[in-house]
Amino acid sequence: MSDFKMDFKSWMGGMGIKGFSALLALVLIFAASFYFVNAVPQGASVQGTPSVDAGPTKSPYGRNDSGGRIITANFNLEQQNGGWKAYVGNVSGSYVLQNAVNESIYEWPLSSVAGELYVSRDGSLTFGSVTCANQATMDADHVILGMAASNDDSINKTFNSTTHTPFNVGTTPLSGCPSTALWVNDTVQTQGASATWQEVLLNVSGSLVYASILNNDRSGFTNTTTYDFQAIVAENRTDSAGHTYYFYLELGT
Repeated sequence: MSDFKMDFKSWMGGMGIKGFSALLALVLIFAASFYFVNAVPQGASVQGTPSVDAGPTKSPYGRNDSGGRIITANFNLEQQNGGWKAYVGNVSGSYVLQNAVNESIYEWPLSSVAGELYVSRDGSLTFGSVTCANQATMDADHVILGMAASNDDSINKTFNSTTHTPFNVGTTPLSGCPSTALWVNDTVQTQGASATWQEVLLNVSGSLVYASILNNDRSGFTNTTTYDFQAIVAENRTDSAGHTYYFYLELGT
């Protein structure tokens, strides 16, 4: 042991203060790499095979009237909107201390979930620069998706509130962003911070991102199913193939 102490002191003396400082910084960086690995949203993996519901097939109204009459009738249709699509479901996960090849030194399973689900056409987001989306951000997607800001179902007219629950993306606090509230039990909800299903528009390094604030096991748009998230995203109604969207998760309180 005494030989080890002498060798260690000699080694330290040979390093000098600058060398020791560099070593200490390296140790701190290595330790921090475990801590910060999940400090920003990460790519989410899917479990099982998602189900797809294309909506109802509605039968036409028909009637038989004799000739020589004028029939006055009023008709109504709730037409499925091909300019939007919805994602609903549940989230599971854990807190981990992990290296770059997914090897864990420790994991903490979560009994309930909180945080945000982020959805974007950009599959390589790093969340280094995050702000609220503005009209220019939305208009860029309008062009790609064949929409116009003046359309009744445009992105800006859908996300027409700026009142939502404040939240952080990594360490960036956000509030007052374009937002909307999705329905519960087939019933419209008042937009605001008390709404069950809040969705918020962000600009992440120039890409439009839909942020769905997670709610653990809450009633969704149907009156029979509970979910952890509900989200809607814009689509090109004339493109039968649709656009690929990528999903990121950030778990937290």
